[in-house]
Amino acid sequence: MNLGSRWENDARQLRILEDSLSEARMRAGDAAVCRPGCFGCCLGPFPITRQDAARLQRGLAAMKEREPDRATRIVERAAEAMLAMREGFPGDWSSGALDETRAAEELYADRYQMIPCPALQLESGECELYEHRPVACRTYGLAVRIADIDLTPCCLNYTGMTPAEIEHRRVELTIEPVDGEDYEDGQTVVAAALISAG
Repeated sequence: MNLGSRWENDARQLRILEDSLSEARMRAGDAAVCRPGCFGCCLGPFPITRQDAARLQRGLAAMKEREPDRATRIVERAAEAMLAMREGFPGDWSSGALDETRAAEELYADRYQMIPCPALQLESGECELYEHRPVACRTYGLAVRIADIDLTPCCLNYTGMTPAEIEHRRVELTIEPVDGEDYEDGQTVVAAALISAG
């Protein structure tokens, strides 16, 4: 698979995902309070795929062309985040490669939960790489199901609804795996992806 078709395929997959998420937002209605500036979900590291990492790196490279100082600040924040995760990093800290058998449990540990995502601009509460964000960022917050797993919605959404009412609004997300020899297996974290692009 060449690089052009890789990004065409990625864009197609994200459009399919966005269609499902649009339905989830419609079903949630006023019960979804997610908005720019609300960034509780942007604190604490989480696993991302190598494709997510490549998309972030692509966004950072484009930013370097337009706004090099801004891109430099993101890479600096990424380095700070990686230093904060050095002790107990669930995998190879120097490369950012996660041990997938330990990653979810250890990344969500209390000691890491106040580390802001390097793409988060704290003053505005907005993601500086929003168009290039990982799938996990896109799917968090709403009542959705991925591969028979019900994701827990943000605690700020669906306030006052019963569990049955929330389940009635749950949407099955369509996420197709991306195939091709250019795609690496494995997971990393946002900070490691952005450092390697810096």
